[in-house]
Amino acid sequence: MNETREPRKVAAGIYMVGGPDLTDPRDCLCYLVDGPQAKVLIDCGAGPSARAVLDLAIEAAGAPPTHLLLTHAHIDHAGGAAEIKRSTGCQVLIHAEDAQVLATGDLKRSAADWYGLALEPLEADQVLEGDGAIALSEQEDLAIIPTPGHTPGSVAAWCMAGGLKVLFGQDVHGPFAPAFGSDLGQWRASMQRLLELEADVLAEGHFGVFRPADEVSVFIQEQLANHQG
Repeated sequence: MNETREPRKVAAGIYMVGGPDLTDPRDCLCYLVDGPQAKVLIDCGAGPSARAVLDLAIEAAGAPPTHLLLTHAHIDHAGGAAEIKRSTGCQVLIHAEDAQVLATGDLKRSAADWYGLALEPLEADQVLEGDGAIALSEQEDLAIIPTPGHTPGSVAAWCMAGGLKVLFGQDVHGPFAPAFGSDLGQWRASMQRLLELEADVLAEGHFGVFRPADEVSVFIQEQLANHQG
């Protein structure tokens, strides 16, 4: 890792702390939400770069993450979870429909076989079923919403930051495969739910950060158009 690389500010208290040109080419884009009561790492890369992601998260927040929210169990998003849990003792959250993939290190459902890596098994601290939330302060939450489709247990999250609604929609674009348990019908319904949020900023998991609100909407609509029928 290039020592000059540093967290990239997305919005007030929100940073990009991992990704292909920050930590490892196999990593998704990882984000850190720095609140007074919780410091939430959203996804943690493929595993080999777990320490680098954690170092950038600590640099951004001034302290280790208190929570790790896994948007789903694919290895490019969850591969570093066990190491980060060992290093920080943070609370690990994942949706019930992907929790077993993480707990067993399922090579196919986690897409680890695509990357030639192994997913270290981990039992999550909190298994989500419906909507959820992590309290960032006495006034503000990081809201968590199920967005099945890419995987059965995919989730998105959003919070307010400096007056902007920031949406973490990690794999809005897919891809979709039977091995993942993908469901295009569920995914389309999930994307409609994200559109209804009318977010000002979209922090996506591979395509980067979109703003303002009309650009967020255009990107999601383009993905829906790409996967018709």
